[in-house]
Amino acid sequence: MSQQFFDAIRAGDRGAVETLVSADPGLLAAKDEKGLGPYTAAKYSGRNEIAALLLERGVELDVFAACIAGALERAAELIGREPELVKAYSHDGWTPLHLACFFAQPSLVETLIEQGADVNARSRNAMKNTPLHAAAAGRNRDAVRVLLEHGADVNSQQEGGWTALHAASQNGDAEMARLLIAAGADVQMRASNQQNALDLALTKGHPAVVEVLEAYAQ
Repeated sequence: MSQQFFDAIRAGDRGAVETLVSADPGLLAAKDEKGLGPYTAAKYSGRNEIAALLLERGVELDVFAACIAGALERAAELIGREPELVKAYSHDGWTPLHLACFFAQPSLVETLIEQGADVNARSRNAMKNTPLHAAAAGRNRDAVRVLLEHGADVNSQQEGGWTALHAASQNGDAEMARLLIAAGADVQMRASNQQNALDLALTKGHPAVVEVLEAYAQ
């Protein structure tokens, strides 16, 4: 039934999820074959309605899921009990700060940093990125701002040589590009494939970002 439950979550089948949980509330504590809990599986799959349903049904959040959800009180409670959790890694290689950044929870980002989270922590997975990369990939300007204010390395490169500015450019986020450049982002920095941020903005057709980058590339 556990496999059926996670299949229903990923398919966004609200009716099936409700039926299965009603029949077996223990499924709320289940893990899938990759070690994901139901709430995290729903969020990773972009099934926000299912994630909200699981919260309504009382799914228990670990520190990583709490950071995805922006459940500040729950995260604070868990870290208060076990302070080392603020620097822990999930089974798929993310710190709580990475997840709060990617899932656009700026208030939680601030709290985690205050509790000792490392703003330059590297993920322990193939991406080998930092919370700043996660915030940029998640299009979360507020989290980017908080990280930069707390000393995040604006020119840090993840696997493949990509920087946060590359991500902002690829996503067409001119305001984020300005924010990163103001903090010292190198507009000429190239990834392993020799693309810089301007190359990406041109390739993806983001004229507003092109304008910003060209202004600072002089």
